[in-house]
Amino acid sequence: MRLWKITVVGLIFAILCLVWIFVIGISFEKPGYHYNEGHNAVWIGHEWVGEDKSEQEIQQLVLKLKDHEIDTVFVHVGPINVDGTIDPETYKYSIDFIDIAKKFNKDIQYQAWLGQLRGKIDLSDTEVRNNIAKQCIALAQYVEFDGIHFDIEPVWDGDTDFIVLLKEVRELLPEEEKISVALAEYIPGSFVWFTDKIMDLENFNSEVNYKNVAKYADQVVVMVYDTGINNEWLYRWVVQEQTIRVTALLPDNEVFIAIPSYDEEKAGFNPQVENMKNGMQGIVDGMNNFRSNEDSFAGAAIYSFWETDDEEWAQYKNIWQNDKS
Repeated sequence: MRLWKITVVGLIFAILCLVWIFVIGISFEKPGYHYNEGHNAVWIGHEWVGEDKSEQEIQQLVLKLKDHEIDTVFVHVGPINVDGTIDPETYKYSIDFIDIAKKFNKDIQYQAWLGQLRGKIDLSDTEVRNNIAKQCIALAQYVEFDGIHFDIEPVWDGDTDFIVLLKEVRELLPEEEKISVALAEYIPGSFVWFTDKIMDLENFNSEVNYKNVAKYADQVVVMVYDTGINNEWLYRWVVQEQTIRVTALLPDNEVFIAIPSYDEEKAGFNPQVENMKNGMQGIVDGMNNFRSNEDSFAGAAIYSFWETDDEEWAQYKNIWQNDKS
């Protein structure tokens, strides 16, 4: 009887150890700079390419990007129109911007950021998709952006038309031109299945959509904000889990974890909780977890440049650059 009890206790202990390792994960305590490879991203506004910026203004931007080890910039070139075109006026100074910016630092890459609400564009329409693809070619080949960044929201598991768009753009763009896609937070398919009888989730991104997007996108950007969370610890945990799960899910892609720096209080967003400090700490906690994939992790992505103040950049440096500052 005593041997039987010892065996049962040993089995329970072994199961708990496996749960700890593969569900909770073993955690390290390495500082942020250990995971910061200088491959971070930021979104900047369309005024940089829609207005005539001076050489000094562009130089100051580039210096700030370099100072914060940002080498990937999503430049808003204007919203996609209903027919799939973009008004040329919104990016009429892009060639000048790219030329000047590259003069000061040729290693920073600038991607043309194409955004729109998903409900405003019919991606099942072949002509609309063709117009978007033509626009991508013009921005990449004529303006010489380093790639295309899609931020069409929301896309979801069953949005096959969006995947067709990515496929068509990938087939037309030269291999060296990167495609990046911003996606809402990853929700495991098992969770969707479990909650299906309780609540009807719509427009979710499970491993289905993430993997479909990853077939054609070089970079996947996980937008971990507007979560409606009002607890700091819980928000850090969500960022941590997104970092762990998506880097593990997409081993062959570059994964950026995007966190907010804006202060606008609105439904579903609490800037006292969802902010630079908590977001960056969540990324560090995620990368310190045994379950994350350091090889696919690219870096942090900040939304957005125009909302980030000196205090927030100081928090970024303290958590993410540390001894590099």
